[in-house]
Order: sequence, then C-alpha cells, then structure tokens
Amino acid sequence: MTAAAGAMPQLEFTGERVVPGLTPEITFREHQMRYAFAAQFVAGRTVLDVACGSGLGADYLRRAGARVCFGLDLDWAALACARSHFRLRSLAACDAIRLCLKTRSVEVIVSFETIEHLADPAAFLAECARVLTAGGLLICSSPNRDVSQWDRNPFHVAEMSVKEFCRRVGQQFEECRLFAQRAVPYPLHVARRSLGGVLDTLRLKSWVRRCLRMRVDTICREVEFADANFDERYAVSPVLPRWPYKPRYAIVVARKPR
Repeated sequence: MTAAAGAMPQLEFTGERVVPGLTPEITFREHQMRYAFAAQFVAGRTVLDVACGSGLGADYLRRAGARVCFGLDLDWAALACARSHFRLRSLAACDAIRLCLKTRSVEVIVSFETIEHLADPAAFLAECARVLTAGGLLICSSPNRDVSQWDRNPFHVAEMSVKEFCRRVGQQFEECRLFAQRAVPYPLHVARRSLGGVLDTLRLKSWVRRCLRMRVDTICREVEFADANFDERYAVSPVLPRWPYKPRYAIVVARKPR
C-alpha cells in the first residue's frame, strides 16, 4: 500500500509546517531533500522523527528501510493525519524538550526545522542525547540566521548562525559534520529583502510583482515524498559555500559519545 492510499485529512496551512497538498513548491522540495539526505542513515535502525507533523518524513524514512520510525509532535491534528493517511502507528504527542521515550531507546534522531521554534535549544539537544543509544546519530537542521533574519518568520523563537548552531550541538555530541542546503548570493539576498521590506511598508509589493510579471510560488499538490520527484536544486551538500554565498539552512550529523 502506498501513502496515497489513505484519505488526506484537512489540515490548515499556516506556514509553520508542511501540509501535504497545500505547501508552496519550494518549501515542499526543501523538506523532501532533507529527508532524502537522512534516509542514507536509517536502514535497519530504530529512528525517531521529532516534530514529525503530518508524517510525510516519517513515512519516507520507514519506506527507506528504518526498522521502526517513531514520530512525536505537539499537534494532535497533524498526528491524526499521520495515522490515517500514512498508516503510521508509532506516534505520540509530546514536547520536544521532554521526549516521551526511554533513555537510550533509539539509534537515529531526525529533527528538521524544529530547534529554531524552541525557547531552550540546549534542553532539546540534551533530551536528544538522552534517548539516543551510545554512538547514535542526531540529524538536525536549522535556518542560518545570517540569511533568515531578513525573512521575519513569526514562528521562529531562537534562530542561530551556522557557527552557533554547530557550537550548541557540539556541547552534547561529537563528530559533528556540517552540511549546507540552498546557498544564496548574500549581498543580493540582503538587497532584495531590504527592498521587499520597503515595498511591504508602502503596500506596493503586489503591484510590483504584477508589473514585473514575477512568478508567485506555486502550491505543490503531492501528498508524499517520492524519489522520482527529487529536485537536486534543493539537495543537501557536504560542501559549504564560499563568500559571497551563504547557506539558507545548516544540517548537522552528530554522534553521541560511546
């Protein structure tokens, strides 16, 4: 049975999480490629997806060979979607800084676009270290504050620079390997966002878009992550960009000390 076999419950897209069939194409592809990257680490292992949302990623990791894939999230409606559409059963509602799993109970933790939503990132990382087995892996992403500070996301509480993100993870884990996703030419990015802020203030952005015939990001109607639809433009890269480029997102693969 494929994921598409179940009926998709109606979830509201607020911009905070990926909702199958309602998410802008760019956001959907970014998340899809993060999970494709994580999939190489999960075969035959017990995996936890923190902030699993509607279950898109947990379903993909299960299909990629995870022995068990637990999914935790605070949103009951999202968990209901994961159960009914993706047929996921190992789900629970809990806070990311109080994970409802036993100590040393999972081998891989995947947590994408979660840490920036938390007021206490250190407590979250400590909980991840607690529930991981010795030598277990944490695969975690964070927006790069140098880039994201110009985008004003109301759901983000504690954004970090790439260096700060790596430093925080390194306080709990070892062998921290850093990866990048979606490099942007930084000076041009700042100029565009600054101009966009001015146009927003003057309420002219929609008018400028129409005059320049700028493309508005389309909605992705797909309801699962499928290998055939991967877009390498959003791939996770082991090569960090050099100035004037900066990554939109940093991804860390870190190991718990044995």
